[in-house]
Amino acid sequence: MLEEDDSYRTFLDKVGTGATISEAEWLFHFDHQNAGALDGLAIGEDTPDFALVDHIGVQRTRADLMGTEGLLLVFARSADW
Repeated sequence: MLEEDDSYRTFLDKVGTGATISEAEWLFHFDHQNAGALDGLAIGEDTPDFALVDHIGVQRTRADLMGTEGLLLVFARSADW
């Protein structure tokens, strides 16, 4: 695990320089961020109804956001959390 932690620190240092990140590096980042995830919706499963406050304080519901083609919901980690 220590070697993986060192590799992730190296990745973060590179991101901090503004250098170009390869697809393999982004996939490594994604895998690292999601390691140990044990729950969530299955692919193709409908989300339950929800109401969440967005980044500017406006409450958004699933029904408000759902379009004719569906909804892509992305959660991003933030230093503010």
